[in-house]
Amino acid sequence: MVDQYPDKLVYENPEGVKVELECRFRPTKGATFRKNQDGTDVQVSFDIAFPDGTPSILLGTVFDAVNERGEIFIYQQELLTFHVGALHCLGSC
Repeated sequence: MVDQYPDKLVYENPEGVKVELECRFRPTKGATFRKNQDGTDVQVSFDIAFPDGTPSILLGTVFDAVNERGEIFIYQQELLTFHVGALHCLGSC
């Protein structure tokens, strides 16, 4: 059976505690840009799907992405968006 959320987003919360969340990274299609917190345009490389019920993550949080083999494939990237919907949670970087 295929794991719907094979990746992990790993970061330190504001209290300095390491947090690991299940997720799935998907490369974006085409050139998508988002405004960074400082107002600069940043190209979005990945959309991130999280299980329903994932706690909110502060925008600008710096994280690592780890695949199912335990390999870091995104290092020290900034979270650009995070959205909690009725049945889903989405982010981008």
